[in-house]
Amino acid sequence: MSEDVTGADDRDGAERADGRTRDRADDPAALREEIRQLEDRLAEFETSVEERTVRKDSLESELKRYVRWRVRRGHAHGWGPYLVLLYGTAMTIAAFYFLEGLWAVLSMLVIWTSTLGVYVLMVLFGAGISILNVPGRLRNRVGEWRS
Repeated sequence: MSEDVTGADDRDGAERADGRTRDRADDPAALREEIRQLEDRLAEFETSVEERTVRKDSLESELKRYVRWRVRRGHAHGWGPYLVLLYGTAMTIAAFYFLEGLWAVLSMLVIWTSTLGVYVLMVLFGAGISILNVPGRLRNRVGEWRS
């Protein structure tokens, strides 16, 4: 009697394996049934894997649509608005520092209206760009409707 690494008797294991094989080999119908069951299980597993698999094309188009939507949300982008407000603040402080009395107040009004004007121009420019993005949003809607 020899023992393998697991400590089991080789001869006993061989008899068990041969017994299982002989039992199945004795009944070809049972073997065919077991093969059919295994094929069914394999087909179910393949279907399950296919259902969970993400297709690159659909994922890529969804990501592009999401990024376009996030960019077009209508929020101020970049440093532009902050630079305009910083310009107005710096000019107002400079007006009060270098001028006195009524001239300081008048220069503050001019700076305020010019800063406000630049800001309004930036808002109008942004609105124009948003209007130009309408075809892209329509394309996204059609893409969502088709899929």
